[in-house]
Formats: sequence, C-alpha cells, structure tokens
Amino acid sequence: AGALDPETFLDPDPAALARLLAAGAGSVRVMTFAPELPGAPELIDSLLRSGVVASLGHTDATYAQARAAVERGARAATHLFNAMRPLHHREPGVVGAALDLPEVSCELICDGIHVDPAALRLVLRVKGAGGARLVTDAMEAAGMPDGRYRLGRAEVIVTGGRARLAGGGPIAGSTLTMDVAVRNAIRFLDLSMDEASALASANPARLLGLGGRKGAISPGLDADLVVLDEELRVCGTLIAGVWALGPP
Repeated sequence: AGALDPETFLDPDPAALARLLAAGAGSVRVMTFAPELPGAPELIDSLLRSGVVASLGHTDATYAQARAAVERGARAATHLFNAMRPLHHREPGVVGAALDLPEVSCELICDGIHVDPAALRLVLRVKGAGGARLVTDAMEAAGMPDGRYRLGRAEVIVTGGRARLAGGGPIAGSTLTMDVAVRNAIRFLDLSMDEASALASANPARLLGLGGRKGAISPGLDADLVVLDEELRVCGTLIAGVWALGPP
C-alpha cells in the first residue's frame, strides 16, 4: 500500500470504474491497479474500452501476473520500484516485467529519495529514453516549507524536503515539483535538456494518445509551454498560448 490507507482502496470493479469515470467527466486518463486481484482482467478490458491507460502499481504481483496484465492491455507501471514487489532474480515481479516488456512505459520519481539514481540509470539503459516518464508523486507539501501536513487521513512530517508518515513511518509521497524532476534527470542520468524534457512531456503525451497535440514545440500543437532560464528555473508558463506566469 505504500503510505496509503488500505481501507480506501477499491477492488477491481467495472461498476466502481463507471462511477469514477462519470465523476471525472473525461479527465481520468490513467488508472493504477494491482493485477493480482480478482477482477483485474475485466477491469483492464473496461479501461481499454474507455480510453484509459491501465497502469500496474501498488501491487505484490508476480512477473507472470504482471505479464498477463500487459498481454491483456496494461501499458504502464506506476512509480516503478515504489509500492510494489522488489525485483528478485528468481521472481522479477512487476519491476522485472516492466523492464522486460517493451510495451510498458515506466514512471519514475526522480527526487533522489524514492529511487536511487543508479536504479534510474538502469531503467533508462534498459527501456531507452522513450520508455520512461517522470512523475512527482507530490502531496500537499510540494512547494511548502518543512512541517506537518496531511495525506488523506494520515499525518505526514516533512523534514529536509522528505515526507514520511508521522511516527517514523514510510515515505509518504514527495515534495517534488516537475521542474526539479527535470533538473534532477539531467544531473542524475546525464541527459541533455531535450532528453530530460521528453521524459516530462513527449513521453507522457504519447502514452495518453495526445502526441498529435501536446508534448513538443511544433506548429499546430497546443501552445502549453514552460519557459526556463539558463539555470533551468521556471520563469514563465503559457496555457493555450496565454501567459499564466511571466511576460508580457
């Protein structure tokens, strides 16, 4: 479960999915599920019919269970390495399946806390720059000073930017922002700006089926842009061609 409350989890259920999709009114694009649970194959079918990406995560699935889900249509792994069965040479689990199967896009928390940079580099060497995406996994403390915050019903203590459940519990989300994730990717993974920005933009857009509209700077694409200075700090943001931050 990671730091999440297991009591809030839902078993794979097409009826519950239908309610969530109706409430989301078209905004639900990716759903994380545990492929070892009863009903997971039917959930994948429902997600595919709805145009939602099925993502493996928060799971203790074996390699065989994960592979079966990918063969059924799952195409992503949620924050790889975190909240899932560890990679083992005799039972590779979801991590092994995500690395082994070319169909799977691997999501990575690039904060230097959740995943060691050596493991991040391993993923990029195996999957290639097109097979991975950055994610923040941020909770409400992102952009805020150290202190006490909430994650659902749980109290989280943030110290030195590291979020943990109160009482010495596990890592509880992150305080990472995407601009920092991109800078970390350049530093940890020895990537160019083009390569790092693809992990944050082009690759997610392609996974979501939005590659013809977003994820690149090209005539005819949506003008959703982040402007960075020479130190890769955010100095401007455009949404649909309108400045939301910065000039004029």
